[in-house]
Amino acid sequence: MKSIKKNETDFIEELGTLAFASRLRRLSERLLRDVSRTYRAENLNFEARWFPVFYLLWRQSPLAVTAIAQRLHLTHPAVNQVAGAMAKAGLLISARDSRDDRRRLLSLSPAGKSLACQLQPIWQDIREATAELVNASGIDLLGAIALVEKSLDETNMSERVRTRCKKRQLAAVEIVNYQPRYRKDFKKLNLEWIEKYFTVEPIDQRILDDPEGQIIANGGRVILARLDRKIVGTAALIKHDSTTFELTKMAVTEKARGLQVGKRLALAAIEHAKALKARKILLFTNPKLIAANALYHQLGFAPSIIVLRDAIPYRRPTVALELKIKEPPHHNQQRRQK
Repeated sequence: MKSIKKNETDFIEELGTLAFASRLRRLSERLLRDVSRTYRAENLNFEARWFPVFYLLWRQSPLAVTAIAQRLHLTHPAVNQVAGAMAKAGLLISARDSRDDRRRLLSLSPAGKSLACQLQPIWQDIREATAELVNASGIDLLGAIALVEKSLDETNMSERVRTRCKKRQLAAVEIVNYQPRYRKDFKKLNLEWIEKYFTVEPIDQRILDDPEGQIIANGGRVILARLDRKIVGTAALIKHDSTTFELTKMAVTEKARGLQVGKRLALAAIEHAKALKARKILLFTNPKLIAANALYHQLGFAPSIIVLRDAIPYRRPTVALELKIKEPPHHNQQRRQK
């Protein structure tokens, strides 16, 4: 490994947690390389990267590749790669499982077992040298690694990064209230969405042609989503009675889908409904809108047991959902005081 001069910065170290995995890999490769040099210095035909598979088979044979992968928490291809190298070196043999001809059972060859005996004193030296190195750090390094692994078992890195990505995307979406200049955007976005999946019905046309008269004048709301200075989505709340609103005409342009625009609109609509003293929000959807329905259920919408088929305003296949809004605690207290 090329040594770093005193006046040179370690770029991976400089990157900190951004390069955490790369730094661990670099450390791992460094240690494996040094240990392999030890084996070669002792004229032993053995590679450090073979150790987990080799040691497991020395302790327990025969084992299938799948079982080895499970025991070591490695991928199937990774075990196959090591097993292939060990077999080429004459340290491993494989045989078909008599109970399942599709499975290969691996075990150490006579040469592998003989080498294992020669390696034992070297392994003890490696154990002691590693303990010395770890103890010199002044922390329980192995314990810290175990905690990191346990945390990853609970939530993997992909999920952790994706969660933060969604939060960032959600925060980037700006919600704006309806103004007459947005009438064309409201209609265009909804027509784009409806015509992709369904047929525009008379009730759709009435609302899209006159959102002010059909929604806002009756106590409802229309909101829009803006991303990178462009209107990319819209949603509306239609007032049914003093405590019931319908979340409708929620549409996101194709290019902005997957950027949390729909979720931002739905959350904003729910907050508007709460501000309007709503106790229930109705929503009419279609079974084939899988992504949208997943969002609605995530937000707490459940199948409505009150809405009758005759009350559904659309001819297209429709499912009625509802979200019950709990009354704020201070409102309950005021009622009890009255």
